Amino acid sequence: MTHRWVLPERYRGTPLLVFSSLAFAVMALCARLLSGRLSPGQVAVGRFAVGLVFLACYFPLLGRRPRFGRVPLWAMRGVFGGSAVYLYFIAIDRMTVGPAVLLNACWPIYAAIIGWLFLRERVTGTLFAGLVFTTFGAGLVMWSTMGDGASLSMGLGAWAGMASAVLGGAAVVVIRALRHETDAATVFLSFCLFGLLFSLPFALQDWRPLGWDVLLPLLGVGVSSVVGQMTFTYAFGYVTAVAGGVATQLTPVFSWVMGALLLGEVVSPLAVTGALVCISGVLWGTGVVARLRVPVAPPAA
Repeated sequence: MTHRWVLPERYRGTPLLVFSSLAFAVMALCARLLSGRLSPGQVAVGRFAVGLVFLACYFPLLGRRPRFGRVPLWAMRGVFGGSAVYLYFIAIDRMTVGPAVLLNACWPIYAAIIGWLFLRERVTGTLFAGLVFTTFGAGLVMWSTMGDGASLSMGLGAWAGMASAVLGGAAVVVIRALRHETDAATVFLSFCLFGLLFSLPFALQDWRPLGWDVLLPLLGVGVSSVVGQMTFTYAFGYVTAVAGGVATQLTPVFSWVMGALLLGEVVSPLAVTGALVCISGVLWGTGVVARLRVPVAPPAA
């Protein structure tokens, strides 16, 4: 009898979320490279357009059709997620990439509140402690990268970053509500379709000339978004909104590392401390530390 190896369910969520965090950090870096050259609306439209092109090939190649589930919830996921992305790009355009990512990374706090209110998801002490640690560690990392000209003053960028976190948290809760009714590709279809419809008027209002110099980073935004979002949506079928939020707090850390390596940002002891705190919070909040401490039973005599 042939046994097919299947990845244990507890390992399907968190590792994939860590990978999606890396992809989202690449997206933020590419979006920052477009700051001042394209409007936030154009960057958002580029991201969603690449996603729709991917899906136009994905469904026919696999011989699948979208599974919409409850259509109102499916549409809500796209509206919440699409508007969150547009506001996120405003924050990146108006601020440096570090503080913008940090503000957006607060979405698990709002997801936990909304998930508790509407899905009755339980927030354990371990998850809460992990979320606190990772958020604090991400804050230390981002604070270390802020120069004299970067601040968290309450300008348009800061307000947009916080609003994107609230809407992003709502979108994640909707994904959890739809996890048994649809699939990652159909959820991504909602995200790209409604995100494009939401962003297009803003792109047309502030249209800037497209040159060859912006095509590569714009493509980077789109491709990294597809990879990150598909992995992110699939992984949330196996974790709660809060548990997933703990893992995705690695996005600010990845953003800092790439900024240091690719943009020449100074690596400070404060940043290294924050990264260690953030990683420790991920391990603690997702239960990895607890599993490592479980004693191994002695072999039977």
